[in-house]
Amino acid sequence: MGLLAVLAACSDDDQAAEPPSMTRSASTEMPSTGGGGGEPEASARPVRLLRLGNFDEPTYLTAPRGDSRRFVVERGGRIVIVKGGRTLRQPFLDISGLVMTGGESGLLSMAFAPDYGSSGLFYVYYTDQQGFPTIAQYRRSQGNPDQADPDSRRTIMRVEHHRFNHKGGQLQFGPDGSLYAAFGDGGGGGDPDENAQNLGRILGKMVRIAPREGGGYTVPGDNPFAGRSGARGEIYAYGLRNPYRFSFDRRTGDLTIGDVGQDAIEEIDYLPGRSGRPPRGGYNFGWDVFEGRDRYEGGTARGHVPPVIAHSQDGGFCSIIGGYVIRDRALGRGWNGRYVYGDYCNSRLRLARLRRGSAPTRGTALRVPGLVSFGEDGRGRVYAVSLNGPVYRIGRR
Repeated sequence: MGLLAVLAACSDDDQAAEPPSMTRSASTEMPSTGGGGGEPEASARPVRLLRLGNFDEPTYLTAPRGDSRRFVVERGGRIVIVKGGRTLRQPFLDISGLVMTGGESGLLSMAFAPDYGSSGLFYVYYTDQQGFPTIAQYRRSQGNPDQADPDSRRTIMRVEHHRFNHKGGQLQFGPDGSLYAAFGDGGGGGDPDENAQNLGRILGKMVRIAPREGGGYTVPGDNPFAGRSGARGEIYAYGLRNPYRFSFDRRTGDLTIGDVGQDAIEEIDYLPGRSGRPPRGGYNFGWDVFEGRDRYEGGTARGHVPPVIAHSQDGGFCSIIGGYVIRDRALGRGWNGRYVYGDYCNSRLRLARLRRGSAPTRGTALRVPGLVSFGEDGRGRVYAVSLNGPVYRIGRR
């Protein structure tokens, strides 16, 4: 089941969340547990969901490093700022007229350039009026840091995509300063166009590029397929179905991808970093020869890297939502250093200790119905975003 197919059918002033009405009998708090690598408990208060605010179909949250503001991305095409505990009335950016929102489409994420403080550059990932995944560059306004300059738009990348599903949606700058983006396989059941295993096509891939300030991009010379005949040099990893959310561990450079499954398996893929740098790339995650660890159809998937976490759709999972490795010492043992993730249909947040092979995972008592993404603020604190409107910080106060 495609993730966004489902969509069609305060610096420190966050408020403790009320349990959603559909889960009112369940606790929204999870007591801390041991085994967190020896970090001291920062508070006796349990970890809980702290409501940042309610928004119009939010899809993502992020912020430049060190910035106290929170930038909330809304599916319809707006980015709004939460500053000093309140949501600013004027949006940071409004590109509603450029964005298609049917099916799995919309404004799906954004990323700030590593030198945002000096350059003012940031990037958005959205589906345009033809339904094509598009990465565009903008610059903040010179006169008001809480607003972007809408006339500064430059197209970085646009990928033809003629079906309504598997649009991907994530942008992240890696620890190496490169821009990473993930694209779905082009849609339709079972990758009918055989994109994911085809190195001559962008769909079904994660790419690594160096955006140019005036638009377009260059291909880093150390990309795994740069210069290879018959392959797109932008490709960093392949064999992906709908890698809707991925992240880098801000401490280690580890890469983790949530790849939405077909009929049976939802998976989390994991690659360890290299002393704070991203993995080298060139990995094949197996789709559409494999779904999770199981064979899906005939053929070969050279160098297939199986997932470290696989959930059966028989267990109530439908669209995996990849998260972040928590680097928030205030959460204490059992949370700090764990990877938090979830699923659109199974509302319970889960924690995992990532490692090669198979990563142990456990459920928490925290539930977010309509979970559509996670995000990090400028201090590295983690948030859970519900398409239903609420955005929550995972915290103790």
